[in-house]
Amino acid sequence: MYKPRLKGKHYDMGNHYGSLLYKNGVRLDELIVCEDSKLEFGKESLKICESVYPNIIEEIRGMAEGLHINYEAFGTFIITAGAFAFDIGCSNLAIKRDGKVFVGRNHDMFTVLKKTTETALYRPDQGYSFVGQGDALIGKEDGVNEHGLAVGMNFVYPKSIKPGLNFLIIVRLLLETCKTTNEAITLLKTLPCMTSHNILLADASGEMAVVEMCSERTRVRYPEGDFITSTNHFNHPDMVEYENRPEVNWFMTQDRLKCMDLALGNLKSVELEDIKHILSGKEGNLCRYDKNLKFDTLWSFCAELTELKIELAQGNPSKAKYKPEKRLAWAMKKL
Repeated sequence: MYKPRLKGKHYDMGNHYGSLLYKNGVRLDELIVCEDSKLEFGKESLKICESVYPNIIEEIRGMAEGLHINYEAFGTFIITAGAFAFDIGCSNLAIKRDGKVFVGRNHDMFTVLKKTTETALYRPDQGYSFVGQGDALIGKEDGVNEHGLAVGMNFVYPKSIKPGLNFLIIVRLLLETCKTTNEAITLLKTLPCMTSHNILLADASGEMAVVEMCSERTRVRYPEGDFITSTNHFNHPDMVEYENRPEVNWFMTQDRLKCMDLALGNLKSVELEDIKHILSGKEGNLCRYDKNLKFDTLWSFCAELTELKIELAQGNPSKAKYKPEKRLAWAMKKL
């Protein structure tokens, strides 16, 4: 995984990272070529994003210049990721027990993207410091910020899309601007959403929820006990009609949800080792994809939010070891 450390103004962070990639031979020209209809969709989404999250537009512009590529084409590539390609599977969990709050997430995706994954430390001049993981440069799929807010997404197969913010930009926005679960929920209800997805939220106080979103509607699902989980389908009764899975158990979405629910429900006490045990597939159907699919868990992330202990496995956690992530703690000492 790439491990950039970025700080300062958003334009400067983007330009610095883009310049480093370009210097090291990264060329995206062929990747960002798109038909006129997709480019128009992207340009409209960039305008919407600028009205909601202008800082990220500056970062996209800076990275495009650092990579020596057209801003609108690159911006379309960034902001429409996940809108036109519908294959991703991830598992999220959060639990509060005995005064401690734990979160965990497996990022499951096609192995062709394994070499482009990253875990980045951001220290923006305007926004909160955070560590976040992703496979699409500027956007993020999970992470924890300096206030102990954890965010993780699950892709949901959409019935329709419309110009707006994709899940990658939304996760990044939450990590950078929100302190608590409730603050994040309030913001999510206002956002023009492009893609269909679940956003799991948890904070150091133990407040947790899953926000189920699509271009037509947003609903919040709260835990019925002391934990909550999400995979790649909607569970809120108001949202089920808005998904369009090719099959009911698409990428084992039902199996993975049941596995986490059963494992968490059986725990009498919880430590970070228990979360890693579940995410590693020791309790059932997580990290267990048919090799012929060329699909796997590319990273696994977990944290104890009350003490801000973070661990990351760079690869399938049934094989890769979790290692402590200390960059956020280091960054907070620099504040």
